[in-house]
Amino acid sequence: MLTSKGLWTLTLGFMALHLALAANLPLVEDEAYYQLWATVPSWGYYDHPPMIAWWIAAGEALLGPSLLGVRLASVLASGVMTFLVYRTAWLYSKDHKTALIAALWMKAMLPFAVLGFVATPDAPSILFWTAAVWALSEVLNGGSRNWWLMVGLFAGLGVLSKFTNFFFGLSLVIWLLTSKQGRGWLGVWQVWVGALLGALVLLPFLWWNYLNGWVGFERQFGRLGVPNNFIIGDFLAFWGSIVILLSPLVFWRMLRGLSSSRVPSVLIWLSAPIVIYLGYHATKTSAGGQWLGPIFPTLAIIAALPMVKNWTSRWAAPTGIALALLILTVGFWPGVVLIKGHNPFTQVRGWPQTIARISALAKAKNVRWIATDAYGLTGQLSHYLTPLGLTVRAVTEPERYLFQPKLPNAYCDAKALFISRKPFPEGVPYFANSKAGPDLTRQDGGEVLMRYSTAVVSGLIGCNK
Repeated sequence: MLTSKGLWTLTLGFMALHLALAANLPLVEDEAYYQLWATVPSWGYYDHPPMIAWWIAAGEALLGPSLLGVRLASVLASGVMTFLVYRTAWLYSKDHKTALIAALWMKAMLPFAVLGFVATPDAPSILFWTAAVWALSEVLNGGSRNWWLMVGLFAGLGVLSKFTNFFFGLSLVIWLLTSKQGRGWLGVWQVWVGALLGALVLLPFLWWNYLNGWVGFERQFGRLGVPNNFIIGDFLAFWGSIVILLSPLVFWRMLRGLSSSRVPSVLIWLSAPIVIYLGYHATKTSAGGQWLGPIFPTLAIIAALPMVKNWTSRWAAPTGIALALLILTVGFWPGVVLIKGHNPFTQVRGWPQTIARISALAKAKNVRWIATDAYGLTGQLSHYLTPLGLTVRAVTEPERYLFQPKLPNAYCDAKALFISRKPFPEGVPYFANSKAGPDLTRQDGGEVLMRYSTAVVSGLIGCNK
């Protein structure tokens, strides 16, 4: 594997692209929010488990609080996944060309081609799911039984990345209990020790949730009880987005692979439960195809293993990569906003001028800190204003900021500049005193991307009580 020139070319080529994008494209809202997490590494956070915060903190320890520092671990993870997919496909095919095709088709998928540098929980989530599939494939293809220990470890680290990875453990248990091959492993002690190892990895995260009223579990599992609100458009959009994310021809090859005798059933077992659940979820409320991201590398392997040579296999990678390049070009072309609305492509635009105006306004009003009411805006303003010496704190949803120390008492009655995407014509309700300021706009290429209302406020209600 390590001598494959094609594999190294594929890996290093995409890493070069992603390093360039990581070092030059501004952070999207979620990335800035997770960068805020990384200022205080913790065993848990409200929205997700802590892995992405640890990754960002590690990257910033090496490269400072730079764009590349925030995204370094995600870029490296994307490169490692290329090797994992190659190795897993080779274990089942014993064919280097098939393994390389699997790795290539994975890289041609939009989440990896376009977003292979983005610092979100999806990066470690997908890496550790893929690593767990690889470790399991090693043991199922004649490797040491000790690989089961790595399966458990990677599964646990996956859950420390995103709750979605619970589905790997669930899928593996279903396979172990219901398939003949799986039941044959139940008498092997490494299987049970691996499960124990995966559980031990999660103990600090569980303890953090216990100490904080299980806020993380309440946030994620509260979605299970959403009322039925079936909308045919949302349902079709869910399945359509999967086709686009995988790229249409890779999706077609994957469908054909599901019925191929060359595809081991365990790969289907590991993928089916999350597809079934999210397909059901999409009948109740809107769901995103990207939520299936952890199984996309496995789907690339399923697509490649039948080793069918026809026009769909020849054009699968070129069409996927062409679509990715088109999206990157259209989405991030300087000074031209072609993909409108509040989305990652517009979230990165127009900040230098907006930050300059906010900084000047804060100085003119002699405020002590910046107050916000939305987590994405809090992350973005923290990213840009903290290096300028301005403290940014949210005054809503305190559960999101359990990792932060309390607002200093001196700030409770001090003047602050409140910034929001929403207008407050009758005054900001979070403060005893509020005086409206000028509205601000974030623009690029003459296009207004976002409007912000401002107010000079003081007397934060309920401060530190």
